[in-house]
Amino acid sequence: MSFLLFVSAASAFTSSAPLRGIPSSPARSSRTAVTMIDADTLLVALPGVAALGVSLQKSSSHGGVEPMHAATPATPKATEKVDIKLARQNFKRWNDALQTKNPTAVAALYSSEALSFLPTVSPMHIKDDFNTEEYFTAFVQKNPFGTITDDSVQPYGDGDAYLHSGLYTFELGSGAERAPVQARFSYVWKKEDGAWRISHHHSSVRPAGPDMVQVARDNFQKWNDALQTKDPKKVAALYSTAGDLSFLPTVSQVHIKDGSSTEDYFTAFVQKNPFGTITDDSVMVFDDGDAYLHSGMYTFDLGEGRNRAPTDARFSYVWRKSGGEYKITHHHSSVRPA
Repeated sequence: MSFLLFVSAASAFTSSAPLRGIPSSPARSSRTAVTMIDADTLLVALPGVAALGVSLQKSSSHGGVEPMHAATPATPKATEKVDIKLARQNFKRWNDALQTKNPTAVAALYSSEALSFLPTVSPMHIKDDFNTEEYFTAFVQKNPFGTITDDSVQPYGDGDAYLHSGLYTFELGSGAERAPVQARFSYVWKKEDGAWRISHHHSSVRPAGPDMVQVARDNFQKWNDALQTKDPKKVAALYSTAGDLSFLPTVSQVHIKDGSSTEDYFTAFVQKNPFGTITDDSVMVFDDGDAYLHSGMYTFDLGEGRNRAPTDARFSYVWRKSGGEYKITHHHSSVRPA
């Protein structure tokens, strides 16, 4: 490394004022004078140059400038996975808060920044924590306990918000008066200062389903009307052809399991001019109304003219929805014992 390089590099770390103890050359109008100085004087005047020289010599001996090591980037914080498990955990936090009967503890789970709360049994649209606490002051006295029966989750943003919606059943009241209430829910949970809080909650009593007793009686009427046509195909069309049929007719020894045999049975039966009237019945509902058992007593008028007479009988029908339409998957009819 030439000594001239040290002088050149030093110029970047010094001012334009003359150095003490170093004779200067008179300025010339068109050329810049270069003054040669001894190393001892330079080291006294510019101690920083010595360090610079050592550094350059060290890097030169390694074949280049010593590499600088980049700072290791901080590991990004893992985003909390928004799924049904997380949603149910937050619901449990809310339900557990209800069990404390402390309205402040429940209200603390709701957003204080932007809130929309439509409670089950209040006409208000609550938008602040004060009214939220007021609502739960009365509600926790009902000893509520919620159980989710059906739910789904929709994540939003970068996983910092989600919608949790579905159906839940609440046990309310005390002692003998305690009873379940089926309801529907929508929660929007949002991260605020690193904590999950409810920014929207809409709860409503689940609307009543159809009157299944009336549904059962209407379907029986369809079956009885088909008999009046005396067309065995129309009667048989009300029975399932999906391979799940069990038909035990009143006046047949056969256990019928297919549409063809069903039609054969009614080919003879409709000639008796049957007309049925239900005298007693009950309904058991399955699969949220997609299937039901209709059972009880009916009286059939059979025959013609003077020979026409009533027959007391018992019935069991299972009707199941298939393609949006109810079909008979089981029919057991028997003469009522004397």
